[in-house]
Amino acid sequence: MKLFKISGYLSISFGLFSCLILLFPNFVFFSLIFSFLGFIFSVINTFLNAKYEINKGWFSIGYIGMLLSSIPILILFSLFSFQ
Repeated sequence: MKLFKISGYLSISFGLFSCLILLFPNFVFFSLIFSFLGFIFSVINTFLNAKYEINKGWFSIGYIGMLLSSIPILILFSLFSFQ
């Protein structure tokens, strides 16, 4: 249960931090690293939620972390597709 909470909060924090770093163009590489770490922790959180059927709310916070972690990658894909 402790790993479930920690992985959820880490996925949200890494995802949010990667979105904030994306505002500075010089640090795009670090944004991708934090996005990757946030995605790993969100997958761990979602796996633990499915394995032990931990239902704390309407949906798992790992999904929010997954959404935040995928935003920098989607933005970079959209920037490179229009060039």
